[in-house]
Amino acid sequence: MAAINNKIKIQHAVTGRIRFKIPSIRFNAKASQRFEDRFNEMNGIRWVGSNLKSASLIVRYDHHVISRNDVIERLKGVPVAGQAVSPGKKLTPIKPAGASRDNALKSALGRFVGMTLLVGVVFVREVILKRPLAQTLFSPLGMITSLAALPLVKKGFEKLKEGRLTLESFLGGSIIAAVAAGEAAAALEILWVTSGGELLQNWITERSHRAIRDILRVTEKETYILTGGVEVSIPVNRVQPGDTVVLHTGEKIAVDGKIIKGEAVVDDSPITGRAEPAARAKGDKVFAGTFVRQGVIFVEAQEVGDRTYLARILRMVEDSLENKAPIEGVADRLAQNLIKAGFAVTLATLVLTRSAWRAFTVMLVMACPCATILAASTAISAAINAAARRHILIKGGRYLEEAGRANVICFDKTGTLTTNEPVLKQLVNFNGLPEDELLQLAYSTEIHNSHPVALAIKSEARKRGITPIHHEVCEYFLGKGVRSEIHGEEVLVGSHKLMEQFAVNPDMVRTHLEKVKKRGLTLVFIAKKRELLGVVGFANQDRAGVVDVVRHLKNDGFDKTAMITGDSKYSALEMAKRLNFDECRYSVLPEEKADIVAGLRTNGDRVLMVGDGINDALALAEADIGIAMGAGGSEVAIEAADIALVKDDLKGVVYVRSLSRATLKVVHQNFWIATGSNIAGVTLGALGLLSPVMAGMIHITHTLGILANSSRLLFYDPPPVFFNGIAQPSTKGHGKK
Repeated sequence: MAAINNKIKIQHAVTGRIRFKIPSIRFNAKASQRFEDRFNEMNGIRWVGSNLKSASLIVRYDHHVISRNDVIERLKGVPVAGQAVSPGKKLTPIKPAGASRDNALKSALGRFVGMTLLVGVVFVREVILKRPLAQTLFSPLGMITSLAALPLVKKGFEKLKEGRLTLESFLGGSIIAAVAAGEAAAALEILWVTSGGELLQNWITERSHRAIRDILRVTEKETYILTGGVEVSIPVNRVQPGDTVVLHTGEKIAVDGKIIKGEAVVDDSPITGRAEPAARAKGDKVFAGTFVRQGVIFVEAQEVGDRTYLARILRMVEDSLENKAPIEGVADRLAQNLIKAGFAVTLATLVLTRSAWRAFTVMLVMACPCATILAASTAISAAINAAARRHILIKGGRYLEEAGRANVICFDKTGTLTTNEPVLKQLVNFNGLPEDELLQLAYSTEIHNSHPVALAIKSEARKRGITPIHHEVCEYFLGKGVRSEIHGEEVLVGSHKLMEQFAVNPDMVRTHLEKVKKRGLTLVFIAKKRELLGVVGFANQDRAGVVDVVRHLKNDGFDKTAMITGDSKYSALEMAKRLNFDECRYSVLPEEKADIVAGLRTNGDRVLMVGDGINDALALAEADIGIAMGAGGSEVAIEAADIALVKDDLKGVVYVRSLSRATLKVVHQNFWIATGSNIAGVTLGALGLLSPVMAGMIHITHTLGILANSSRLLFYDPPPVFFNGIAQPSTKGHGKK
């Protein structure tokens, strides 16, 4: 990160996107709007957004129209805290973003511990020792509580200045009223509950960011570089641009660079999403985070450490996590209604009865926010617990809330709708040889090959009880196939490129390629003595029940279903047609996936994205709700997502959506429980039939009712998904059904 001056800093930048850190816009909507208006008038700007909580301004621009320097120059014309940004300042490093998040978590923990100790002292003195404690405004407890409440009151006041009546505003008003009325202990209880919620929120946020930083550290393992003609093992973080990195079969590539020698089959599906590993040779580009499946290559390192494509993607994901547009939770909306009613009813009681005692009783009934907080938090906690017991991890209540409201759903293909394991889909025989004998030739030739397609051939042969024939010669052609000699006869098993190399029936090969190309199959040709015997077609296996899950979701309120994949055209289109998707986007890069998702959101639609790989991470973070496939998915995708399906069961998407709606229903039931008891309490208090002590009992009663109602979600069982006409549970777990 670098600073333009001491007022504005460039926190992160990639081609087409810059994120600025501007302290003056923190919780200041007017200041933020000045910056956004400045950019919205500029040609070449695609999108401008701000996050008032993190004091960030994000600018996306068309780098073909304007440059990064143009964007920075535009920013220099906006006054910042009474000053304009002066040009010519030298860029200087600033603190990493992680430091501020660590400080926020420590600060929240310190506040919660302090509140807990103070509540403990009050509890011991009043309940155990039976010694009354002064609770007036100028008593020690009153002054301590008032000081502790200042940050919350300030935050609530800032929200009011923005014209928003939020939970912070209500809590701040309740605390002031309680302390002024000599109920400092009640105000302290409010602060304790609030500090606990803040600690939990900061802990979840920091956990996600730390996990992403840990993934970056995972790549810092040993690798081999060529020094003086000798391969030397060194830590990845010591590799410098220009070093020659040597990579062997089974090793993970840790740098971005160009192959200068050798050939290898490289699996780049974690980056591109393509299902089939590709042959890479001299002059080809390779990326960190991909794998060498077969072969040896010498790579000239061009980008290392945090400059690699993988590191930049991870950094962008981290930024996206921090800059997700905040949604206003159910508790905030309930508090808006409650505070308006509370103020009005208390004032009306005072005016009509002219009794401060009655008005105070009414205020106590309306002022304590426990019921408002619990109405949402207990239901959401129970729902998250229920999902966890079914191996579904939901990272927060707002994600659960939004899952049921999404009206557009997008799926990745490889690893999400399909597994990563190819299976035999077609076997065509050209000379009348029995299928098992044809497969036996392929099995015997590929017996020592570890390529995914070779493994699929061996798996199919074993299922059929076929035994391999010993071969005398075995020769590998990287990215093409294998040549062997069986009983003295040459056998070729591989792609059309291998057949072309050995001049095997070229016209027949091309004809068959054209016939099956649109099915999206990976083809393996089998030839003996330069005569084409047959061809085997492979495709990644569909996940169990994928057809029924997609059909169920289309009938469950989604206006549009889309597939967004890095896979090839025909493979993607074949599956999209079979699953009846409304839209299919294929051969797209990770940042393009995110742009597509952003485009789907422009009309006010709420987008739910389901994916599994690093190439899906940006799209998962860009979507309103991101769901990652867990067991087979990459760690960065799981951390970028809001929800993770640990068991890789697509029925979990159905479960989450159904659980979301059930949770919101319970939340609103809880609201009416709280509201109904408040109405009864206000009525009795205004009539003089309720004492302040009994007002407290009302809170205990409706709190128990809310807890009981929310606990029903612990055993929530959603509607079944029908598989081939047979009802199936939407997901399985160890909890009670």
